[in-house]
Amino acid sequence: MIKTKRFSLLILTTAVGFPCFAMQPLDDQSLSSTTGQDGISIGIGMDKIQFTQAAIIDQDGIKDPILGKNYSQAAGLVVAGPTGNPIQVQFLGHTPGSSTINAKIDTDGGNGTPYANIGITFAEQITGFKLSPFALYIASSNQVSGTTQTKSIYNDLKQLVPGVAKILEIGSTDRNFEITLNQSQRPQINVQLGNVPQGYMVQFGGAIQSICGTGSGCPIAFVSGNSSAKFDFQAKATDQNNGFSLSGFHAGVAPSGIYIGNTGQSSKMNVGLNNVMLGREGASSPTVFNGLANGSMGSFGAIGTSVKDLKVNINGL
Repeated sequence: MIKTKRFSLLILTTAVGFPCFAMQPLDDQSLSSTTGQDGISIGIGMDKIQFTQAAIIDQDGIKDPILGKNYSQAAGLVVAGPTGNPIQVQFLGHTPGSSTINAKIDTDGGNGTPYANIGITFAEQITGFKLSPFALYIASSNQVSGTTQTKSIYNDLKQLVPGVAKILEIGSTDRNFEITLNQSQRPQINVQLGNVPQGYMVQFGGAIQSICGTGSGCPIAFVSGNSSAKFDFQAKATDQNNGFSLSGFHAGVAPSGIYIGNTGQSSKMNVGLNNVMLGREGASSPTVFNGLANGSMGSFGAIGTSVKDLKVNINGL
């Protein structure tokens, strides 16, 4: 009789309690025993990311006068394709139906300082990624978007509208900005939110093999008016077997803004600035060097370049 009552009570508790238990948060141990794994794994498959324009808008310009002149009007920094075409980030080696990026999301109590951990890695078949040509523009107060209206720096004919000037251009149609991954140590990104026992919000790992590693590199031009300073940029890991290690590099958000840096001394890279040109190619003046036409200054490079305890802070406009 007693056994029968206990059995009936157990059935009642299970039937009523099960829906309530399913709504409770699961810790790692419970999740592991329920699903056979810790955390959540997500595979994202895509061959490219595409966007038209992105902008940072400064609504009050430069706060203090510079050399007695006031520059307090609104303006914007705009990233866009140099001819109005969309900017594409293409993942090299992607195959249809497979993952491009894998993410594992987990949580930990942290002995009273809980945190969420997001680990991001590239799939094995991904060899690198490249960006189509893009440029950085400065747009005047009449051409920046507001809270009620969105504007483009290009008109319907894909021509720059008045009040917009190009200040930086990266890549060309046949020489895209490209990063090649080290195949034995693919880059990893570990993000921690809530608390950061790893010391930084974002910690990098793995290695890359090169930046613009083919030919003479990727063209980069700093533009001012109708003239520019341009060169082909290239960087290759000095250690071709292990690549340029990203271990020790980190990023995050601090009260002073966004920071990027590394701890200790990094591994080494061979860096080249090829086909350096200052001014407009072919330009000349009859009073300077007897009318000699302007041309390339040649190439400059550094072997075994590294950084130590780098820290870069970026705060608001």
